[in-house]
Amino acid sequence: MIQLLMKDIRIQKRFIALGFVFVGFFFFILGAFEGMPLSVPAAIFGHFLIVVASKADEKNNNGRMLASFPLRRTDIVTAKYAGIAMFMAIAFALTSLWRWLAGIFLPARELPWFSAQSIVVTLLILLVFYAIYFPVFFAAGSRLVQVLDLIVIFVVGGAALLVIRLLEWTNIGVGSFIRSLPEADGLPLSLWMLGGGLVLLLLSWCLSVYVYRSKNL
Repeated sequence: MIQLLMKDIRIQKRFIALGFVFVGFFFFILGAFEGMPLSVPAAIFGHFLIVVASKADEKNNNGRMLASFPLRRTDIVTAKYAGIAMFMAIAFALTSLWRWLAGIFLPARELPWFSAQSIVVTLLILLVFYAIYFPVFFAAGSRLVQVLDLIVIFVVGGAALLVIRLLEWTNIGVGSFIRSLPEADGLPLSLWMLGGGLVLLLLSWCLSVYVYRSKNL
């Protein structure tokens, strides 16, 4: 599985460099979305790397080639899920590096700020996204991969908005609660949210393994 992760890094080298320049230019040099949590540019960067890696595999028919190697399909699926943590770690590390460099020249109020709660909320959103994305990715393959991220965004966003509206119509102030989460001061709540996201991702991994093992390549 380590070899599969290293393969993704080699494929992504130029995109890592491109994303690094993009984050630095737009979020730090131009000051786009000034004063936002640091997790936002890092999440955008990480999402870009993860999705491009999956699309590159299908575009180059790597999935069919890997399945023909003496590799367990479980390892192929696991490498994709491990890649979420790997690319997010790279994205957060490089974004933090930009913040440190920018802090030498710019006032602190003009820079993205650190917040444990905002990082947890951002990671939770990404975990939910990939928990839906990868089972569909392994099931559909090249048929939907080029637009799969957009499909998942619209489905998740539409479902979340519908649930919020239904709850608000029943006089449950869920909208204001969700908007207050990034500023909420509660380590237990953050841990519960992150734990729930990880459980959802584990269930997603089980489903992806089942789907990919059953798939006829």
